[in-house]
Amino acid sequence: MDATQAGKRGLRVAVTGASGDFGKLLLPRLEADSAVESVLVLDVANPGGTKVEFHRVDLTRHDAESELTDALSDHPVDALYHLAFPFGPMTNGSVAHELEVAGTIHVLAAAGRVRVPRLVVPSLTAVYGARGQHPALLREEAPLVGCPLSRFVSDKIEVEGQVRAFRERYPATRVLVLRFAPVLGPSMDNPATRMLKRSVVPTLMGFDPLWQALHEDDAARALHLALTADASGEFNIVGQGVLPLSGLVCQAGARPLPVPGPLFRTALHVLDAVGASGLPIALLDYIHYSLVADGERAETELNFIPIHHARDAAAALRRS
Repeated sequence: MDATQAGKRGLRVAVTGASGDFGKLLLPRLEADSAVESVLVLDVANPGGTKVEFHRVDLTRHDAESELTDALSDHPVDALYHLAFPFGPMTNGSVAHELEVAGTIHVLAAAGRVRVPRLVVPSLTAVYGARGQHPALLREEAPLVGCPLSRFVSDKIEVEGQVRAFRERYPATRVLVLRFAPVLGPSMDNPATRMLKRSVVPTLMGFDPLWQALHEDDAARALHLALTADASGEFNIVGQGVLPLSGLVCQAGARPLPVPGPLFRTALHVLDAVGASGLPIALLDYIHYSLVADGERAETELNFIPIHHARDAAAALRRS
């Protein structure tokens, strides 16, 4: 049964990664939604809540698939949000990879076994990569060229491939992949927020690429809309407007520091050494070239219209 056809009873929702950035945005909305009857949290930590039924599952363990299958069999749901993706700083990239890629394999296998009616998975517009030859607006059909030096981005592309294969194998499941522009706000901890919260942000002299940014409140609303939307496929979730990177930095209350290209990597290494960079060197493509995704499909099919402009999203960091 699809989440839009749950009948007289309330919607039953399962969530992995409830303690992560996206989980923290979604759970209060589910708690406040009178149409939601229960929230089955499949995680290593219990976030609490009046509607929450907690089942401890560690997605990095070899037995995670059976744990998930048992939980979802005992507590059938109308929708499963798979949100267990690391965005915070990780000292061990292998652990992050295991959680994201191997963890998704476990989740999809269990979802297929119990025939989950609806699956919602977040991704990033960063999967398109930043290239000089990109069109002005990137639609969802654009190739995912990513950022070869960034495992953070490459893992997202690998997960999208897993989800695509799942959708082909289980066409009865409504699958929604939400590709988020950089999500900014006081409760977010991701590469963009860590960069913009610095007092000085190194930029590449002679380049000022266009960036999109999404306020965390808009991100939360998009996740919530995916619960009942009569839609499936991939969707770009972006805020209003665009800003040059320098403008985004200033709106966040930081100061851009243009650095000549030949010195840029050296400058980042020096700033890293004193804990002042905030920008992973692997993500240099995104401060070199523009990346602007088209949000029309999300507007027409998800009914998602952002409330906040990119400048508002950046300013939310300054207030935090």
